[in-house]
Amino acid sequence: MELYTIEITLPFKAKKPWRRVIEVEENTPLFELHYFIQTMVKFDNDHLYEFHIAKTPGRNTQRIDDGKMLNEVYPLDRSKLFYLFDFGDCWLFQFKKLRKKAEKQPRIKYPRVVESEGRNPRQY
Repeated sequence: MELYTIEITLPFKAKKPWRRVIEVEENTPLFELHYFIQTMVKFDNDHLYEFHIAKTPGRNTQRIDDGKMLNEVYPLDRSKLFYLFDFGDCWLFQFKKLRKKAEKQPRIKYPRVVESEGRNPRQY
């Protein structure tokens, strides 16, 4: 089973640079990624969310069912994967699959954060 290395950023909301790099199994469903992100940023998971693909956010977006697995979404052709949480406050996370190859380690729980920059945003 392949591991994906994914960079997650908050390009439009964070006042200071914020980025996390995670390793995640290729067969992880998007809804599990949603729960992981909620835990990672310490949000309350009390709002609606969606994943979508677009070249730029807000234009010609294609919503993706959260039951799809990452290996059904990637590779993307010049588009990006976005995760929108809380349609009122619009927490828009951008995903970028890195070319870095990672090997699955025994007794390690995935997904996991492997790099971190910046403080977590405050939900409220």
